Amino acid sequence: MKRYLGLLMAVVLMLSPVTMWADTYTAGTYTGEAQGHNGKLKVEVTFSDGAITAIELGEHTESPGIADPAFERVPQAILEHQSLAVDTVANATVTSKAIIEAVADAVTKAGGDAEALRNKEVAQAQAGEAQEMTADIVVMGGGAAGLAAAVTAAEAGASVILIEKTPAYGGNTILSGGYMQAAEPEYAKTVEMTDGQRSEVERYIALEPKGERMAAWQATVREQYDAHVKAGNTWLFDSPELHMIQTYVGGDYVGNPELIEMMCKGDVDSMHWLADNGFNWKNSALAIVGSIWMRCHISADYASGQGFIAIISNMIKDKNLDVTTLFEVAGTKLITDDTGRVTGLIAQGSDGTPYTLNANKAVILASGGFGANVDMRVKYNTMWPSLDASVPTTNAASITGDGILMAQEVGANLIDMDQIQLLPIADPVTGRTNNVIGEGTNMYVNQLGKRFVNESERRDVLAKAILEQPGSYCYIISTFWNSRMDADYKNNYHLTLDEMLASGAVFEGKTLEELAEKMGVPADTFVETVNNFNKYAAESNDPEFGRMVFPANAALEMEGPFYACKRAPAVHHTMGGIEVNVHNQVLNTQGEVIPGLYAAGEVTGGFHGSNRLGGNALAEIVTTGRNAGSHAAQ
Repeated sequence: MKRYLGLLMAVVLMLSPVTMWADTYTAGTYTGEAQGHNGKLKVEVTFSDGAITAIELGEHTESPGIADPAFERVPQAILEHQSLAVDTVANATVTSKAIIEAVADAVTKAGGDAEALRNKEVAQAQAGEAQEMTADIVVMGGGAAGLAAAVTAAEAGASVILIEKTPAYGGNTILSGGYMQAAEPEYAKTVEMTDGQRSEVERYIALEPKGERMAAWQATVREQYDAHVKAGNTWLFDSPELHMIQTYVGGDYVGNPELIEMMCKGDVDSMHWLADNGFNWKNSALAIVGSIWMRCHISADYASGQGFIAIISNMIKDKNLDVTTLFEVAGTKLITDDTGRVTGLIAQGSDGTPYTLNANKAVILASGGFGANVDMRVKYNTMWPSLDASVPTTNAASITGDGILMAQEVGANLIDMDQIQLLPIADPVTGRTNNVIGEGTNMYVNQLGKRFVNESERRDVLAKAILEQPGSYCYIISTFWNSRMDADYKNNYHLTLDEMLASGAVFEGKTLEELAEKMGVPADTFVETVNNFNKYAAESNDPEFGRMVFPANAALEMEGPFYACKRAPAVHHTMGGIEVNVHNQVLNTQGEVIPGLYAAGEVTGGFHGSNRLGGNALAEIVTTGRNAGSHAAQ
């Protein structure tokens, strides 16, 4: 990817007095490089005798969509101010710093003083005049939940203002793996059902029901499964009701059955809605870490969660919807009238400009959870030894619980706030999820070269088991066919194997013994562990850890190369939040609707209980966003 900024610089040189300050360079074009988020990032920087005149972005492996705001803004700021002391871009901080360091490298090569440019002060943006705007619906948050709410409300004829505190759409969605649970029967037909999976269906049907609603789900699944068997179907059985049972049981019966039912009925329709608007689903049904069942779906065209953001945001333009987006504007306070109805919100731009946003019909909060807010994590944590700043997070830096706190100020009830999920298999240092190879349900081994858990278990079970291992980390073991790499040796985030090997995130061995040596585990024990696991996978029966469900590619191929990816738990999802009803209306502490206020996505509580199944976040986000937008627009 290359973006040429020479023309912009010509304008800046003519108009900006700051460029009269000059360093001394040897005129020419120089290549600078630095370590980015995903790998090396290069820039081509052109100098006159006294100024940086152009910056051209060169080779890099940064994530499209996530890094784009940094690519657009950081070089422009460096050119405008002739300084390296420019602001980084929210949610693209690492990429921003990499661009700055790469330009600094080029400055040094051109004979300039990079340190002086780092210390050259840049005037801060000044707040503009106070702004007041009005629309039918005001949406806070530009991830998939907020976008789905805005689009659905606008499709129903409402005018919408959407605010996003960062420079671009995305939220946590764009950082996600992009897997969405939905019991779509056509995709289930791509999977041959195993004896272990048959036993699991019978087990869920036979569980002691917790309430009439669960009993009704079980009765429906009994009828559906009997019909499936009677018809001679050999593919994987699935249904929304089985999804409901697994979500409810998987969250220890803490979730609200009404909300679970709404989500699991609605997520199939959400899949079709996305497909109708250009989302190309891969023809498969997959299991990911902690998903319990093979019903996760992913884009055939986009890496990670980028497709959800691209497709839904494109609907605004393609359908000419009445949606106005204000980027780098953060909500700070909800406005209420004398009756307690929410009538808008107060916000502030990143430059300090104040906004008053009036809502004729409703405000929809879709600003995410609080995974990146250490103070809130520490305040509410009762599940884990510590969730202080030493524990990394997979979340975007902007996910700080703003909407939750604003709703609480107007009397909203908060539920399940202590239910904080750790993703078991994140980068041990950074919490990143993109530098991984290996299916999330592949074999895990510890520093002794042994398995220690049923890898198809719930996420909380997996995380606790990993934390109990030496060093509190594990390795995911794979060969090519269960590495989740494509034919070009890129993972589902489009990082290459070479990049991951170079970064130390992944080890490679031509033999199991060589891989064991690189991992630092006993080779004999490791080889025996692999052989036993392959046997268990072939028989769909694991006598060591009780695992019954194995995907077809669970076993390792016995010809190398073999791969090991080092992983550890990181804060991932906050299951608690604002209490809502089945229309996504916010409830107060007395269980009554707060008029004019809706919430969607991870800002809410009640959908997942004590543990969220893998892939259920996107199911909830898209479905509740659409649900909130539809009802708010009425």
